[in-house]
Amino acid sequence: MILDIQPLDPASASERVLSDYFAMRAACVAADTPEDPPLTYETSIGRLRTPPLEDGLCRFWVGYVDGRLAGSVKLALPEGENSGIASIEVNVHPELRCRGIGTDLLRFVMPAVKETQRATVLGFPVKPGSAGARRAEHLGFDVTHSMSMQVLVIATAPETLWDVPVPSGYRLVHWTGAAPDHLVDSYALARQAIHDAPMGQLSYRETVWTSERVRVTDRELLDAGTEQRVVVAIDEATGQVVATHVIHNYPHRREIGYVHDTSVLAAHRGHGLGRAIKAALMRRLNDERPDLERICTTTATTNSHMIGINRALGYHTARTLDWIETTTERLTEELAAAPSMG
Repeated sequence: MILDIQPLDPASASERVLSDYFAMRAACVAADTPEDPPLTYETSIGRLRTPPLEDGLCRFWVGYVDGRLAGSVKLALPEGENSGIASIEVNVHPELRCRGIGTDLLRFVMPAVKETQRATVLGFPVKPGSAGARRAEHLGFDVTHSMSMQVLVIATAPETLWDVPVPSGYRLVHWTGAAPDHLVDSYALARQAIHDAPMGQLSYRETVWTSERVRVTDRELLDAGTEQRVVVAIDEATGQVVATHVIHNYPHRREIGYVHDTSVLAAHRGHGLGRAIKAALMRRLNDERPDLERICTTTATTNSHMIGINRALGYHTARTLDWIETTTERLTEELAAAPSMG
C-alpha cells in the first residue's frame, strides 16, 4: 500500500477533490466527535478556504491510497507573538487508521516546518485517552493545557437564564463589526485582560491587543465575511471599557457562534460583569439572529469560575480537549524512528 501525497490548493481544487476531502472529514467528525452535529459540505470547505485569522499562512496536503483520499495534513504558521510555532492538524479516514498514514503525512510535512525555523510544533487538540492522544504521546507530544468545550443549545435554554441585571455603576454598549472610534483605545486595553486566563504550559500566546491591532482585526474579519458581535461594560465614573465579550460567526457556519474572548479588567472583577455581558449578548442574539442554533466556547479546565458562569447561562460541557505540543527537533527524531506505511 503506497501513500501518494499531493498539495491541496483550496481555491483551485476540483469539485471532485473537494467532495472527496469533505467525505473524509465528515467521517472523521462522526467517529471522533459524535456529540457534534454532522459536518456539512459548506462548513468543511468553508473552513478549508477561510481558516481562522490567528492561523496565519496555511498550507494543505492530501494523501491517496489506491486512488482514495485517505487523509489530510494542514500546516498553519501564526505570526506575531506566535511566530515561533508551527501548528499541524492531521486527519485520517476512520476506515484507514492504524496503518501509518497519519505518521507518514506528518513526516511529509516536517521539511516544510524546518524551513520556517520554528522551534515548537503544536498539535491539534485531542480528547484525553483517545487513540489520537495515544498516538501523539508515542511521537513525543506533551499535554500542555486542558480545556473544557461548552455548548449552549439556544432552543433548549430557558431565556430567563439571560435575565441578568447590569451591576450598579456600569452600562453596556453593543456593536456589530468594527469598534467605535471613541472606545477603541479602552476596548483594546480591556481585551488585554484575557492574558490573565490560565493557559497551563501552553506555548501559544493570546493576541497582544492594541488599538492598531483591533483595527487590523476588524478589517480582516470584514474581508473574510465573519460577523463580529461585541458587548462591553463601561465604567460610568470614567467612561472607559472595563469588560468585553466577543462572538464570531463564520460565513460557512452561520448556525453557530464562537466565543472569541470574555475579559474583565482586574480592578472590576467580583461584581458579576462577566455573567452580565454574556447574558446581554445572548438576549440580543436571540432577538436579532434567530438562525443561530448554538454558541460554543472553550475555557481552561482549571477556570472553574468561568465554567460556572457558562453553566448558569445554559451551557453544557460537550468534551474536554488537551492541547499537545513538542519541539521540532524532538518530533523529527521520533518520526525518523517511527514505522512507515512502506
